[in-house]
Amino acid sequence: MKVVGLISGGKDSCYNMMQCVAAGHEIVALANIQPLGRDELDSYMYQTVGHQGIEMIAEAMELPLYRRTTKGDALEKGKIYNKTENDEVEDLYELLKMVKENIEIEGVAVGAILSDYQRVRVENVCGRLGLVSLAYLWQRDQVELLQEMINCQVNSIVIKVAALGLEPTILGKPLWALQSHFLTAKEKFGLNVCGEGGEYETFTLDCPLFKSKIVVDETQVIILSKDIIAPVGYVNLLKLHLEPKLNQFDGSKPTPHVRGPLDFIVDLNEPVDICDADSKQRKSIYSLNDNNQSGNMKESLFSKDRTNEENGNVEKLNENNRSDEPELKISFDMKMDNLSLNNTDEYEVEKTYIEDNSSICANKSGWHWMGGIVGDGDPDVAMENALNKLCKLLSSYELTLNDVCAITLYIKDMGEYASLNKSYISIINFPNPPARVCVECPLPKGIGVIMEALAFKIPSIEDLSDAYLLEKHTMHVQGISHWAPANIGPYSQAVRIGEIIHIAGQIPLIPGNMKLLEGDESSQCRLALRHVQRILSAVDSKVQIRDVVQAICYVSHSSLIMEARRQWEEHTNNAIVDYVVVPRLPRDAPIEWHVWAHRHNSRFEYEETGCSVGEYRVALTRRWNYENNVSAVLCSVATSSSPSTSQLVHLTEDSVLKHKLIATVITEDEVVEVIQYSIRKLLRDSSVQDSDIAICLRISYKVTRSPNVQLIIKALKRVKCEYFKNMVFTVIPVIHLQNAFTFLSVSAIRHEA
Repeated sequence: MKVVGLISGGKDSCYNMMQCVAAGHEIVALANIQPLGRDELDSYMYQTVGHQGIEMIAEAMELPLYRRTTKGDALEKGKIYNKTENDEVEDLYELLKMVKENIEIEGVAVGAILSDYQRVRVENVCGRLGLVSLAYLWQRDQVELLQEMINCQVNSIVIKVAALGLEPTILGKPLWALQSHFLTAKEKFGLNVCGEGGEYETFTLDCPLFKSKIVVDETQVIILSKDIIAPVGYVNLLKLHLEPKLNQFDGSKPTPHVRGPLDFIVDLNEPVDICDADSKQRKSIYSLNDNNQSGNMKESLFSKDRTNEENGNVEKLNENNRSDEPELKISFDMKMDNLSLNNTDEYEVEKTYIEDNSSICANKSGWHWMGGIVGDGDPDVAMENALNKLCKLLSSYELTLNDVCAITLYIKDMGEYASLNKSYISIINFPNPPARVCVECPLPKGIGVIMEALAFKIPSIEDLSDAYLLEKHTMHVQGISHWAPANIGPYSQAVRIGEIIHIAGQIPLIPGNMKLLEGDESSQCRLALRHVQRILSAVDSKVQIRDVVQAICYVSHSSLIMEARRQWEEHTNNAIVDYVVVPRLPRDAPIEWHVWAHRHNSRFEYEETGCSVGEYRVALTRRWNYENNVSAVLCSVATSSSPSTSQLVHLTEDSVLKHKLIATVITEDEVVEVIQYSIRKLLRDSSVQDSDIAICLRISYKVTRSPNVQLIIKALKRVKCEYFKNMVFTVIPVIHLQNAFTFLSVSAIRHEA
């Protein structure tokens, strides 16, 4: 896409533009905010020191420059930015609006590394102007990033210092000469080595994007504070000139390798744990330690081969990282053909209509569960219909859509996603929306979507001393980076309430270009799991993927279940997982993870148990914390003695016929018994009559190997009427469950803390 570079003159904005070019974008203009009547502003948003040299950078890059002045007034300082007249953010809006009116642009290059304050405001402006934020330095490890900038020939000098360990004597010195000094100050004083905390500012004299280099002729040093501990000083650039430099394409010197989107996922081919072993060293709640190492690819910053990478072609990447050991390669299509008999269920659409069972229940802690919401009609109408029902349920408890934390959509046709999403956006159109999961299911004719949702509102209690602990925290990163997939759509990556974190569905998208990773399913599984890890760690630096309590792994073919399960069990800690095969996932992804986690998962207990109900084997896994106010259950029903295994077996026609016959004749009473068993385990020692407890059930059933859906719904209604009233349930048809003999699964959750 055509991109305007938002530049301050410093190393970060320049190197981010290099990253944009490496990702296949074109820098067509530069934009800068300059101070009004002063050389240096103490701005929350902008670096203004060195503003005298911005025009010289534009000349060096031979690009048009657009500028606007600011007084640096930050009037709206909240976590969520709302349009505020005379705020310094509105100066950025007017600047980018001017650029868009004069030149064709689609994206904005932003050099933010850690500042959530800046990110939220830039994304707000970009969203209002229909532009995409490109922040490729976001969440990068700063030690690695500084080394990378130096290696890639970003020649910058320090022009401001304002931190313990940095003296004005280093002003004017080049970045490469100060690297060891910054690392020492990091160890002694906790310095951000890239200056992301405002410890120092830089001005770039040269980088591979410059056609000419900048030479400093005259400067003025200003000391703002002679504080003994942390003196503050900066440099005014009084006189500069350009000098020609050797053509970077003439082969006279090596061209630096700037890592592109695929270079940041090469570690997926290595046998390393995706959990972040250095989490204890992170200093910020939003600071992730990316340990990716550069690949062996030697293509230049402007290599034409980059086009193949952007199309998701990982073959070149694999060739350059191939070990000496022989590797057995089997195409995904071939594996599907060989295992077709193991996926015993043909893709059939549910023929029986699923009635609407919209309901809501709440507990004393403020959690509200909504389920069984059925949207009838064509896709756009169905979505609007379902959301209207959701709003009605919310209003019955004096809630609004802003109280919703997570929404799960089961849609009939992923090909109609655009139409569905349009209706969704027309209603869910506010900042920091709920986390969302969307999968295609074999819904019956006439139904476009089935929905379930979770909301939270701090209850009205006399003692509100700890109410702040239950505030809603939302992560809605919309800028494209190498960190994790951007949420450009109307949903957030994660929502945290107290100790509980709900995450949006994660598929194996390459973060840097938002394209689906191609190749073997092992890499795809690992990439999707890495997204889960990074989002959890960004929400809370002490949380890892091992803190997931419960998950659903949606796959597009049963042959993926074993690999997904192997990787999950290798990298997690007894999390409960339901493996479900559906016809299609977003972007035609092979896998999607739907998880929720608890910040103190080390305090949870785990149990595997089971029972027999008639001719059926019931396997149950359960997690609950020591206080017994948060718990989760997965109950699987099968016609064989191993309902919990995911191992594929070769089935004969006789065994398939016998399984189908037994599965379809399960009685209503037997289904009731299974559900009651699941609820008893979910509640553990809690009283089933306790109206303060609310539970949510999600029942997945195989469309070709299960009893009639109406029998399942009737059994659920009986349980709700006779056994436990404060519950909601959602019934979902699927193609396949974790093995050939499992035909019914019950996923149950309760949050009371």
